[in-house]
Amino acid sequence: MIKVGVSYCDSKLENYINWLKRANVSVEPVILSYKELNADDLKKCDALLLTGGDDVHPEFYGEPEREGDKYNRDRDWFEFKLLDIAFAKGVPILGICRGLQITNVYLRGSLVFDIQTVIGTNHRKDETTGEDRLHNVFVLEDSNLFKIVGQREGVVNSSHHQSADRIGENLRVSAKCDDGVIEGLEWDGDERFVLLVQWHPERMRNFESSFSKNLLEAFINAIVQK
Repeated sequence: MIKVGVSYCDSKLENYINWLKRANVSVEPVILSYKELNADDLKKCDALLLTGGDDVHPEFYGEPEREGDKYNRDRDWFEFKLLDIAFAKGVPILGICRGLQITNVYLRGSLVFDIQTVIGTNHRKDETTGEDRLHNVFVLEDSNLFKIVGQREGVVNSSHHQSADRIGENLRVSAKCDDGVIEGLEWDGDERFVLLVQWHPERMRNFESSFSKNLLEAFINAIVQK
């Protein structure tokens, strides 16, 4: 059985757990929580999954705090510690939504503070239905993500208002939306597995989509082959 450290989030944590359990091997999720301060439990794990949630505090990438945005510095600092451990151990890292953003900031990147304000498009949930929006994503053909999903474009879900801006050290863009919003980042350099996506593969309507199923398979394969 493999152990995957999963960063605690205040809502829909069970979606990530259930998604991991779709893997073709036995997975034991280990919840890593800023409330429990149990980052050292990651040292016993085989990989790290960073979940979605509150905005990363803008002080960490040199921007001012903005009224109305929801921050949690305790969680930010805790997940920076998780990334310290994960990179030191060399374990596979999968970042989803906020997970992409916190990893990009950790590697000295920055964020678009609000996509609708800066770019003029809406990537939040549908205000009427409360459901995730759907939009196309375009995958760079020379990326590891392209090798994983096997297609240049597809439809993904969307529930965020921030995105990567300046790209962090040792990362490269792997996917974008047609409005230019970065939808995927990955490790650029050695064979380290760092896969970061802005959509939510753990709650896509179609789990058989290559943008959900193949991501899980690639993550698990990276763990098994480690």
